[in-house]
Amino acid sequence: MEIRTAGQQKYYDFIEEREKSLRLGMIIWISLLAAALLAILAGGMLGYILAVLGAALGVLTIRSQKALRNKLDRIADREDFFNQLIEAETVEIPDYRLIITREYALQYRNEVFIYPLKDMDKVEVGIRQQGEYRQKTLFLTDKAGVRNEIAVCGRREQERAFDLAYHMLHDNL
Repeated sequence: MEIRTAGQQKYYDFIEEREKSLRLGMIIWISLLAAALLAILAGGMLGYILAVLGAALGVLTIRSQKALRNKLDRIADREDFFNQLIEAETVEIPDYRLIITREYALQYRNEVFIYPLKDMDKVEVGIRQQGEYRQKTLFLTDKAGVRNEIAVCGRREQERAFDLAYHMLHDNL
């Protein structure tokens, strides 16, 4: 997709790490297939093993790339979504790799998640005692009762970011 707006750029900057990971996966599986071809031509059995590994990694990488592209399919009005990303009231919380707009919460952990806030029922905080510190976990719970972990505050330095995430989600829900 061609980037045309600042909102699109912000989204692609947000998912950049995942994109890099998938590009690296592509380089690796192509290299494995090339090494497999060379090994097969040299008459070694290792070539067939490399070919199977390369093909399996290729399938996983292509599926992951397709899944990442399809993240935006849940968005009814993409133009509005991208505009919300650059609005003044949008908050980016780098500690939790989280962006909260008036209608969406975007999160990146090992995968990119886009939560339409209209599909959410409530914001919850779970508290668990960790030694002398209380660990807090922020959840977005959808209307079906599924809890989506948004942030975990394990250190005192993260409390301000955690509280900001809670209040933004609570106010936008």
